Amino acid sequence: MLTEIKYPVKNPSRIGTIIGMIALISSQSILGLRLWNQRGGFYTSLTVVLLCLVLLLLTLYRTFFKKPTELCLSNEQIILNGNMINPKDIKVIMTRGYFKPVIGILPYRRKIVPLDMAFRYSKDEDKGISDLESWAKMNNVKMVNKSFQTWI
Repeated sequence: MLTEIKYPVKNPSRIGTIIGMIALISSQSILGLRLWNQRGGFYTSLTVVLLCLVLLLLTLYRTFFKKPTELCLSNEQIILNGNMINPKDIKVIMTRGYFKPVIGILPYRRKIVPLDMAFRYSKDEDKGISDLESWAKMNNVKMVNKSFQTWI
């Protein structure tokens, strides 16, 4: 019987998002310079560059500078990033990837996994995933290997 198990977890790596934002910033900067004389096109490109810069900074912070937190599995709930998640609120738990897998907890009435419900284990990932599978089975929560989306 599971009582309480804790694991250090961290935010998933967002290298693909970082590369995508750098590519968008570069292309929009070049486009903005070419449209220097056309005010509408220049300001549109400038707005896209600024928006992408904000997203890039947020992504860099979440990926490299945010400290690891803790996942706590107890009999009747999961505590992740300080949020208590009850089994009845979980539609499905998804695992994406094989090396350094990312876990996403999808609540009911959501199509996209919330940012604070996506994580990867800092260490002991095999044991962590097997304990999470045991918790899911014990609480009648579906757990699948499937790709999923999060914001940013």
